[in-house]
Amino acid sequence: MNDGEARIGSTAEVELERLRRRNAELERELAEKRRVEVALRESEARYRGIVEDQTELICRFRMDGTLTFVNDAYCRYFHKTREELVGHHFTPLVPDEDRLLLDQQFAKLGPEAPIVHTEHRVVHPDGSVRWMHWTNRAPLGEGGPHAEFQAVGVDVTDRRNAEDEVRRLNAELELRVAEKTMRLEEMVRELSAPLMPVADQVIAMPLIGVLDSARAAAALETLLNGVIAHSATTVVLDITGVGVIDSQAADAMIRLAKAVKLLGAQVVLTGIQPRIAQTLVEQGVGVGGVVTLRTLKEGIAFALRRGPAGPRLPSR
Repeated sequence: MNDGEARIGSTAEVELERLRRRNAELERELAEKRRVEVALRESEARYRGIVEDQTELICRFRMDGTLTFVNDAYCRYFHKTREELVGHHFTPLVPDEDRLLLDQQFAKLGPEAPIVHTEHRVVHPDGSVRWMHWTNRAPLGEGGPHAEFQAVGVDVTDRRNAEDEVRRLNAELELRVAEKTMRLEEMVRELSAPLMPVADQVIAMPLIGVLDSARAAAALETLLNGVIAHSATTVVLDITGVGVIDSQAADAMIRLAKAVKLLGAQVVLTGIQPRIAQTLVEQGVGVGGVVTLRTLKEGIAFALRRGPAGPRLPSR
């Protein structure tokens, strides 16, 4: 073998060795690729198993509404097969009043708000109206026509119905409390200015405690309504149990007597205590035109003697 042939043989061996090493590298890369593919398939299978085992409705869809994935729970809920859903447009029937709010919430999805929660009604295939809560996730990356949104939905009808029932019961309770409070205020008012029919066309109002202007005004309203209701010609106003009376209340009491007189009835004032009499004198409150007697018993007796015929004023 000459030198030329020796050089050619040496070069061929070097190239062959290089090809062997490259082939070994390719085999290792291929084996690694196969291992990764197997791992990915196993991971995808585990992921799909987890997703399919969920009771929540899970779906993915593109910007144009095309579904790219639905789990079994989604299919069962809407009574559809996976073949009827994946690759097709499917939007659950949402009442018009909920759709506007749903669109507004969904429009918020983006880099600054990657997750948006929505809650709305849907018309179930059986015709019933159900409430759904969705957790919507925006696509990662730059997006585009093939970007996929993901949504996880839960039926919250029972919870919404329970909340509605609680609100109804609270409203009913508030109404009952208001009614009872109103009745209680009426009872307090009646007790603070009780009106008692004594005989035909005769009524009496015994007052106890402090008589201020507010209570005097309430007594005035009750008494005037009582005169009309009982066609009273005589009204006995007893203040035996009143320990304190201010000037405004005293003046209101006299105005009360005048108002009663305008309705055609006579006021008989009984039980004026010395302290109250002194207050009336000091304040210059006159009681002209009002019959005054010492006790409620005397006042009622006067009213009974007086009857509907007209006043018979006692000599004082």
